[in-house]
Amino acid sequence: MNEPLSGLKIEYWYHALTALGAAGVIAALAFEFHGVANAHVLLAALGCFFVGLGEWINHPLQTAIMPRTAYHPGGIITGHPRNANALGALFDVLGLVLMAIGVYKIAAAS
Repeated sequence: MNEPLSGLKIEYWYHALTALGAAGVIAALAFEFHGVANAHVLLAALGCFFVGLGEWINHPLQTAIMPRTAYHPGGIITGHPRNANALGALFDVLGLVLMAIGVYKIAAAS
């Protein structure tokens, strides 16, 4: 049988942050937390999700063809170096603001 989630791999830290935020959002919507309001947990988890999503956008797959030299055999190099763009930065700022508000409200409530 094919498992539907088998293709999802957590290879980078921003993948883990996105998955952690999504799990937190689902938990905040599905369960009742004692001692803290679900809305505050939801804010912090959404912030975590948006920071992960913004960094995922800011780390696109980049491919380069390296020419052959006396010191390098040449070939194709791929990687995920950070290449910031406006949408990724917007998600990062939105996520950081949501996380800060959520953590502040959680700390203030206790």
